[in-house]
Amino acid sequence: MGKRKVLVVGGTGYIGKRLVKASLAQGHETYVLHRPEIGVDIEKVQMLLSFKEQGARLVEGSFSDHRSLVDAVKQVDVVICTISGVHMRSHHILLQLKLVDAIKEAGNIKRFLPSEFGTDSARMADALEPGRVTFDDKMVVRKAIQDAGIPFTYISANCFAGYFVGGLCQPGRIIPSRETVCLFGDGNVKAIYVDEDDIATYTIKTIDDPRTLNKTLYLRPPENILSQREVVKMWEKLIGKELEKTSISAEEFLAQMKGLDYAQQVGLVHYYHICFDGCLANFEIGEEGEEASQLYPEREREREREREREKLLTGKRVRERERDLREMGKSKVLVVGGTGYIGNRIVKASLAQGHETYVLHRPEIGIDMEKVQMLLSFKEQGARLVEGSFSDHRSLVDAVKQVDVVICTISGVHMRSHHILLQLKLVDAIKEAGNIKRFLPSEFGTDPARMADAMEPGRVTYDDKMVVRKAIEDAGIPFTYISANCFASYFVGGLCQPGRILPSRESVCLFGDGTVKAIYVDEDDIATYTIKSIDDPRTLNKTLYLRPPENILSQIEVVKMWEKHIGKELEKTSISAEEFLAQMKGQDYIMQICSVHYYHVCFDGCLANFEIGDEGEEASQLYPEVNYTRVKDYLKRYL
Repeated sequence: MGKRKVLVVGGTGYIGKRLVKASLAQGHETYVLHRPEIGVDIEKVQMLLSFKEQGARLVEGSFSDHRSLVDAVKQVDVVICTISGVHMRSHHILLQLKLVDAIKEAGNIKRFLPSEFGTDSARMADALEPGRVTFDDKMVVRKAIQDAGIPFTYISANCFAGYFVGGLCQPGRIIPSRETVCLFGDGNVKAIYVDEDDIATYTIKTIDDPRTLNKTLYLRPPENILSQREVVKMWEKLIGKELEKTSISAEEFLAQMKGLDYAQQVGLVHYYHICFDGCLANFEIGEEGEEASQLYPEREREREREREREKLLTGKRVRERERDLREMGKSKVLVVGGTGYIGNRIVKASLAQGHETYVLHRPEIGIDMEKVQMLLSFKEQGARLVEGSFSDHRSLVDAVKQVDVVICTISGVHMRSHHILLQLKLVDAIKEAGNIKRFLPSEFGTDPARMADAMEPGRVTYDDKMVVRKAIEDAGIPFTYISANCFASYFVGGLCQPGRILPSRESVCLFGDGTVKAIYVDEDDIATYTIKSIDDPRTLNKTLYLRPPENILSQIEVVKMWEKHIGKELEKTSISAEEFLAQMKGQDYIMQICSVHYYHVCFDGCLANFEIGDEGEEASQLYPEVNYTRVKDYLKRYL
């Protein structure tokens, strides 16, 4: 059977990214809508670029530009939309009406799968307010699809395992307790739980299956139709311990909704209908639907093969890591901030280089599913999760005592968050523990020791980092500071222009004449160099500067590399230092901080205008075996 051309709208989302991978894995020509609405969300842009590297095609389009949607739709056979309908994240279900209009005008789509992926909306006409808004909006979209005569399949995926199983079906919890659980009533109402990767696999299998045309596909894996009590018993068996159980009645559950905000009330209504009414499993599938595990029984065999393959790979990785540890006496590493932008790369690099790697699991991440899933993936790769919190000194001390090296990657970027001084609590814990052979605090940018004359308000970043440095040195803690200069994705991707992370094919604004040198380093290379330094006596109590020689470039040199790639000269304008500083007036505090950082990098040349002295070492000279990513090659990902 000829494979389809598939367009995924919302491909960087929680389910969307899995659908992109499943579509590629099943051999479909896969397109992902790149919406300008993602702005400077670097994580999403990086994800889009990774899809491209895996073989997907990126196509630009926006819900505010009808023609762009029509043009995107005309390139494919199947459209799958995964735009969020979860109020705790965002709720944009009705935006799909614009997609319906585009599909109707294009006239070529053989199947449209709108954003459903939960409870079957058609069965929720009696749902309580305010939770029913989700189902009502999805029914509005369904009506528009059917009125337009667009071929469809609706996916009723029931409960995402990550959200429900992980918290033993309790709202607001995504990691199972080893002590207690609260049951809904007697805990015997059945629900249906489906792994998110399985949702994606089943969804893609259905897109060219005539049996699912103009029907609802219900995902009901028979062994996953379980009551809350059955899920709890499975967990108790795994941990070898019975949990203390309490229960909440339907009336008590509804009463506790009062006073909660709108989004929380919507979410709790959904829980109510699932866990008290049993709305997922209290009906038989009629002629309007099909059941996925019956249509595609091979999925269970595929899962078994995947589990066996992963088991073998994991075992191999563990054996290799244990061998490395025995042969080389590698340090045990604790990463604090391991789910962050640089932190997740540090964890992967530590594992890849054979270190016994620990990741601090902080309760502060709450119900951030993406971060919890990342932690669990680290665990599957061989890392160990250790609980600890900046608000619990003893937990930090206990975590630190398990390792030799601590690396902190807590955010110091005001565009995200700024928690640099929280590290003082980590310094206190390391000092008390007394066993740490090396501490690498959160630096990874400009060397703050050279920024004493930085302008306000941008200097706060450097000042805070120097406060942490002083505490480290006063405590006599062995250290290495990492000066990683410019993250390639933030600077190279936007041709060094603030607020841009994708290179234009038309124009560029230069800082002055564009000839001031800066230093650009791929984020994965930053992680690799960082881990290489932790057992190296040459970097003890020094700053490691990352200065890959082919990446010490001016803005105009970066632009010329891009022009060579695209075979076109960009239209150039320029901004003087005075104009750049003047435009900061009226910006909010955070934007002013970022602008000051750009000013010192791109006008003052603060990264490359000095020689490294006895206080530092240069990474590419210490570790010439690292085949670092050249800027000229980094730019190719944007073609």
